[in-house]
Amino acid sequence: MASLIKSQIGYKETLKRAYQNFRKSPKDRLAKVSYIKTKLELLESDWKIVTNNHNRILENFDSTIEEEYLNLYEELEDTYLNYKLSLLDVLPNSDNVMDNPCMNNQSCKGESNLRLPKISIPVFSGNYSDWQTFKDLFESLIHNNTSLDKIEKFHYLKGLLTGEAEQILRHVTLYAANYDQSWTLLNDRFNNKKYLVNCLLDRLLNQSAIVHESCKAIKTLFDTTNDTLQGLKNLGLHVEHWDTIVIYILTKKIDTESRKLWEQRICTSNDLPTILEFKQFLESRFRSLEFLDIKNTKRITNYQNKVHHVVSNSSSNVCAYCNRSNHKIVNCKEFCKMDYEGCHNFIKSSNLCFNCLGSSHLAIACRSSKCRVCRNNHHSLLHPPKQKIDSTINLNPGEGMVSDSKISINETPVHNLPSISNISTHFMQQIAPKEVLLATAVIKAQAKNGQFYLLRALLDQGSQASFITESAVQLLGLRKTLNKSIISGLGGDKGVLASKYNVEVLVQSNHDHNFEMEAQAHVLRTITSLLPSTKIQKVDWPQLFSLNLADPHYSTPSKIDILLGADVYGDVIKVGLVRDPNGGLTAQFTALGWVLSGPTNLVNEEIAAQTQCHHNLILSMHTQTQIDDNELLKRFWQLDSDSDSDNTKILSEEETRCEEFYAKTTQRSETGRYVVRLPFKETDPQCKYGRSRDIAIKRLRLLEQRFKKNPELKARYSAVMQEYLDLGHMEHVTVKDKDPLECVYLPHHGVIREDKTTTKVRVVFDASCKGTNGISLNQTLMVGPKLQQDLRHIIMRWRMHPICLSADIVKMYRQVVVTDADADFQRLVWREDEESEIKDYRLIRVTFGTACAPYLAVKTLQQLAIDEHKECPDVAEKIITDYYVDDLLTGCETVEEGLRI
Repeated sequence: MASLIKSQIGYKETLKRAYQNFRKSPKDRLAKVSYIKTKLELLESDWKIVTNNHNRILENFDSTIEEEYLNLYEELEDTYLNYKLSLLDVLPNSDNVMDNPCMNNQSCKGESNLRLPKISIPVFSGNYSDWQTFKDLFESLIHNNTSLDKIEKFHYLKGLLTGEAEQILRHVTLYAANYDQSWTLLNDRFNNKKYLVNCLLDRLLNQSAIVHESCKAIKTLFDTTNDTLQGLKNLGLHVEHWDTIVIYILTKKIDTESRKLWEQRICTSNDLPTILEFKQFLESRFRSLEFLDIKNTKRITNYQNKVHHVVSNSSSNVCAYCNRSNHKIVNCKEFCKMDYEGCHNFIKSSNLCFNCLGSSHLAIACRSSKCRVCRNNHHSLLHPPKQKIDSTINLNPGEGMVSDSKISINETPVHNLPSISNISTHFMQQIAPKEVLLATAVIKAQAKNGQFYLLRALLDQGSQASFITESAVQLLGLRKTLNKSIISGLGGDKGVLASKYNVEVLVQSNHDHNFEMEAQAHVLRTITSLLPSTKIQKVDWPQLFSLNLADPHYSTPSKIDILLGADVYGDVIKVGLVRDPNGGLTAQFTALGWVLSGPTNLVNEEIAAQTQCHHNLILSMHTQTQIDDNELLKRFWQLDSDSDSDNTKILSEEETRCEEFYAKTTQRSETGRYVVRLPFKETDPQCKYGRSRDIAIKRLRLLEQRFKKNPELKARYSAVMQEYLDLGHMEHVTVKDKDPLECVYLPHHGVIREDKTTTKVRVVFDASCKGTNGISLNQTLMVGPKLQQDLRHIIMRWRMHPICLSADIVKMYRQVVVTDADADFQRLVWREDEESEIKDYRLIRVTFGTACAPYLAVKTLQQLAIDEHKECPDVAEKIITDYYVDDLLTGCETVEEGLRI
């Protein structure tokens, strides 16, 4: 047996050497048929000996050398196949299966000088919808080809598989005896008729609807339908009886004009149309649209040819107005100084393009961008002044509606253009230095884990549906349901958007904790730009100070997370309306608080742009106009003014109470540590009357099930809980200390943070978990006002220092002690392992997960700066201005100053 294996090793080296020499053969030798045929005969002779040796080895096979020999034979077989395929590829008029596939021996015997084009079989990746095509091609070209032996077929098969399909046969040895079994395995896996039918039906039913008449879209509908029906027919379904159903589906997909033409075509007969008639209609429809596209192209080409003749001697770099060669007309200062009439007449008399001011074409053939002000087909320099447009507007003050006459946007010419704002509204007719405030509110939205997050909402009665941003959906972890919808706003069909998913979100008022509702919202990437579009002045309206505003920061531009449309508007609105005595602003009472809307003054007295909204299909009444460089520059200079105005912001009634409560109840211990009370909205918080211990125990057992699957998580989690005990941030309590029915128990879970270098696992306490009475701890706590500046202001100041410093407060929240009276609102249950008894503990530090924790931690940090201001005035100032939560971003002028800080 050893001699046979040694012989196999020798043939392996012989074949490998012969293959390498063949690849180095000159081209004239490869052109000789006799040379190639001789090589093939020698190869087959050697391979016959190798096969005989292999069979004899298998008869006396020794398991100790099994793997080593099989690897040797696999390499030998690969060399043989590659060598033979290379010989067949260069053999003239060869019966190469990939070049001239044969279905049987008889067809291969005929002589023909015709050289068929190479047929390539697409690679199969395991996609069920591609299986039938792959199978048909492979069977016709490879599987049923009698000129190929099984080892060659198997070689082709494995070379045409990738992905999931390749994994099925990855560990199957390349033997001829394994080919039939491998082909059967693939058929058993992918020849799933039920699944293939479902895929084809899904493709037929979910074709995109055609909004505008389009040759390409109708072609795609036609081809996809043909391909799908043929695929279903190949699977044995009697699709010839589906005419009425298929036609009904497809008529819902075509555009309005095509559907009208189809109805006109079949209205003369009462018989049901056939699918053949509908296909003929679609074919004639896209052919006619193709013809119209060709005519339009020819017409544009003719215009271009005419213009080229007129200006053939002109240089493209010469200004058409002043004839200077160092600039174009769009940059000509003399041309820009002219009024609208002068510019318009010159462009017209010079036969220039009204859209780009070029000389090689007319506006009808121009592909440049349109007017930045009104988006019409003319250059921004040629935008009409106010007096030219005012005559096109016809308003009916009594009804507040716009007439059918065309409306354009009033603006000054672009060369004297003010900054343009983003405006969202139902209807505006006045031109004044005012920003229109829309009804916004801060709401609570429930996440998948039961915790509530604050979102900013826009109330829009002009929208037929509600919307939510993708980022908000990810934050809440909501489950998305497939629901394709067409959303249209400004401009009717021109402003079409598409939404693929919708979600169900539970909304709760930030003021009235008894109010909550469920809303169905479509998911969009973004809903609006920042609202308001620019920083506005706080309203000087005394009566407003006594109102509980739904959005206390209404004057600061912020993003909109959710839009509540007319589908839920009636559930939110309540009786109560207060008008500004000076006119303009209106406060409307809602379940979310008082919402403000109406015109108000801007910080800078600039003219706001105006727009109109149009209702059609599912509507979102927000429109966005283009922002020019002046507006971006203005926003840049407003960064510093924004930071100054944050210090003088008006607090809401609840925020004021929270500040007063902190000042009255906060104490400092002998060690210098601050002791705080939890800022409850009421003196007798209702959360303690709901039983929460049983819920916390259930959540602990769920956590323990997670530990079984991830022992490393359990070890890290237990280490964090032990740290709480070792540091004195948590203490053991018994039933004798206080009745558990009068305490609030917080469920807890772990958040893995692999990006952190210190604490990989953070324990988060769920203070939003409701007790048996439906009230959670977070619902009874005041959140507190925003105390720190925006991060962008802090970073900009940080970058101005010659030497930059950064620091971090270790366990910032847990540096602040909670009084014994409130610690029982922060109880929990815990045990090291399932064999141990469940014990009760309570947290005696400010706890991550409670609504007031960020406020208490930041407020205490600032209180420390105030109390120690006399000792270190410069450091105290940096604590107030340069901290963002627990991160310090500051700087200094010298190294000595940095060491002192």
